[in-house]
Amino acid sequence: MKIDLPVDLSNLRDITDGTFSLYFHEYIHFIQDISTIYGLMNISTITYYIQDVAHRVGKQQAKEFTIPMPLLNDNRDYGFNNFALRKFYIGSGINPKHTKINLVSYRKKMAQWGESPEDELPVVIVEAKDLNTQEHFEFEFGGNHITEGMAYLCEQYVYSDILKQQGHIIPADEYPYLVALKIAELIYPELAKEPLLVIAACDASLMTYHPGLSYIRLLDNLRQTDFLSNEIGIGDLYNRAKVLLKGSHEDFDTVLETVRNEIKLNFKDKNFEGNNQWVDLLFDRIKDFRSKVPEFITDILQFGDLKKNEIFGMFHSLFGSPLVLNGEEDATISLPLGFIPNNFHPSLFWAINQMLRIFSNQQPTPCELKEYCLKSSRHDPKLKVDSRCDTAPWERCQDTDLCPVAIVWRHWGLSPYVPVPQAV
Repeated sequence: MKIDLPVDLSNLRDITDGTFSLYFHEYIHFIQDISTIYGLMNISTITYYIQDVAHRVGKQQAKEFTIPMPLLNDNRDYGFNNFALRKFYIGSGINPKHTKINLVSYRKKMAQWGESPEDELPVVIVEAKDLNTQEHFEFEFGGNHITEGMAYLCEQYVYSDILKQQGHIIPADEYPYLVALKIAELIYPELAKEPLLVIAACDASLMTYHPGLSYIRLLDNLRQTDFLSNEIGIGDLYNRAKVLLKGSHEDFDTVLETVRNEIKLNFKDKNFEGNNQWVDLLFDRIKDFRSKVPEFITDILQFGDLKKNEIFGMFHSLFGSPLVLNGEEDATISLPLGFIPNNFHPSLFWAINQMLRIFSNQQPTPCELKEYCLKSSRHDPKLKVDSRCDTAPWERCQDTDLCPVAIVWRHWGLSPYVPVPQAV
């Protein structure tokens, strides 16, 4: 989690309400990652790519490998297919942002995701108008817009009135943060006036692989059946969505267990056992929440101000947080209640994400941990930062004292190998 403000985040009770609203937005994304099928499948797809590339590199004779490194084209492999489908599930990117927009219309179309004529899936295309420039643009509505829209609506629900009383307004670029709400206004205007129901619809749609399409289907169904006139609650919306959107999906528990095992393959050494224990604890607890109280997020919201919110306090105590960085790259982490680990290295999760950057040759630098490591060196003098951080962090695996990326590079048996950018 990144909160791009120069504030101490080690004690949430001491931060301002404005800072807490930003923290809550990012914390909702953390919840989405571990508690929804869409979030878990994103983790699975990225993990599959990283592990597949690392495995193939580790078996080759040549000591150099070309980046970006693609997956092997094998449509019989679920991982390859999921990777190909992912861009349709997440939808268009959230940049460039638009301050104020009007949604003109939406339509469904069939998109080709594979080489076979049968490799098609429906996607949702939205036409919008930028009210500042008067220009029209189109985008594919997907998980990007639902996750951001849901997080923003959660943040607003708790903090809009609190901050207005203090003379502050939470700013938002309507693209992407209000897209989900504006689509609800197009399909079911009456429901769009009930923010908790819109949030619940977003959350329920994220319990599928293809949340953009699921969100449209769910809102259509709620309107057609006149959901609001029946005086039923949020729990009923979740039950309706579960039946309506099930399709051929694996259930949440099955997806969670698959992803749990995939993540733990990253840490096969006993020196990293604390990382696996952390994953087990979070996954065990979130599985319990989803099965027993699927509407737990809206339950949290209804108790308001997070500093006084006993439900949020209980949830945050049980789950803690991932590594949280402020605008000065100072890091803190909240450990889950009852978690007293040996050999817990949370920075390695971030380091693994740098494997994605390296293998796919993301720019501008192959490692984002430099400033974090520089700050951490105040507490751990063995952690050094030098020019290799900006050019070749994998070379550090030959050092006596290893940085997080070098630990992963060596642990995965990649020490002899050097990535070489593909010639342009």
